[in-house]
Amino acid sequence: MDSTDAAVGHPNVKGLVYIAAFAPDQGESGLAILGKYPGSRLSPALTVRPFPGGQDAYVNPADFRQVFAADVPAGKARLMAAGQRPVALAALAEPSSTPAW
Repeated sequence: MDSTDAAVGHPNVKGLVYIAAFAPDQGESGLAILGKYPGSRLSPALTVRPFPGGQDAYVNPADFRQVFAADVPAGKARLMAAGQRPVALAALAEPSSTPAW
């Protein structure tokens, strides 16, 4: 399950709010969205590192403020870059199921 199908089958959910997130259509993945729109600075700023069983991606700390936290003071952006959690590339490649919209 990804965030787009979180409300499927739950009639009491009236809407989903996305804040700085991917909102893929059915069958689309986060990686597909990254490559879909020219000019994105996120994809070239990703750094990939292997771990047992896969690969993690995170935003290169040198690029972090420019591509992820441009409206944040430099010192806070450095802390955010240092504390970011990586994402497994397999999670970004997983196609979305039926979205709630």
